[in-house]
Amino acid sequence: MKRGFSLIELLVVVAIIAILVGVATPYYADYVRESKRAKALQDLDVLKQAVVLYNSQEDFPYLGILSTDTTLLEPVPVPGENDFNGLQGRYLTFIPVDPWGKNYKLDPYACFVYSEGPTSQDSDDIRDYYIKDLALVRVEWEDSDNDRSMNANDLLYFHFNKPLCCESLDAADFQIYENNERASSSIILGINSTNSYSSETTASSSVLVTTVNNTNNVKLGVHSLCLDGNLTILRKYKEVRIDRKLSTDKNVATIVDKNLLGTPLRYAIRTNPIKITAK
Repeated sequence: MKRGFSLIELLVVVAIIAILVGVATPYYADYVRESKRAKALQDLDVLKQAVVLYNSQEDFPYLGILSTDTTLLEPVPVPGENDFNGLQGRYLTFIPVDPWGKNYKLDPYACFVYSEGPTSQDSDDIRDYYIKDLALVRVEWEDSDNDRSMNANDLLYFHFNKPLCCESLDAADFQIYENNERASSSIILGINSTNSYSSETTASSSVLVTTVNNTNNVKLGVHSLCLDGNLTILRKYKEVRIDRKLSTDKNVATIVDKNLLGTPLRYAIRTNPIKITAK
């Protein structure tokens, strides 16, 4: 005589299955979340390499889709949903969509590609930098009076590897070297800032311009400069990223990421001394 399951036995089986499902579900959710993140990172690496290749072969770095406003003095990127369309063909065979069904984005000021993540909040952005650290990369001298001497009213151009925000560019922010050794205190970099760099909501240039003043005795081809390693000074030179909500086709708004104490999350690093070259 065959015997079937009793109601109690069926209830026990159902309860066991429910417990197993309850235990397994968080692990499955974690697996799905990590799989999506891994896929996003793979896509971002492809997009990053395309931007790096473009920047190495073209005369002007890739900024995304540019404004068509002919009254603007320089190209202005227009943040949107098609930031990578300008790379398709030569640098990208196809433009992927992130695992949450949204388009990947480009920030040509902070120099990273990113996904807005599952919630489109800044807190869960997935970023991949193609220029990671903000750094001084070149210092150029313009001989305004053509006397072949770095003196009053000549210009010095401080080139950084990406746009930045700086409260004020001061001579005291730099260390001076001569023949690979720290120069004596009698060697003075005499400069005056000619631009205002304090705005954290307007796109900043990657080149900061100063005029040379009468106290200067730094010489072209002899001395080299680098940012001082003091954190207070390095934090003056802050990374900016695009504020997509406030940007328009005429102006790119930027923002500085800060912690709760108001300290920038990303700021300049100290590099080896850089020789001053003629512009």
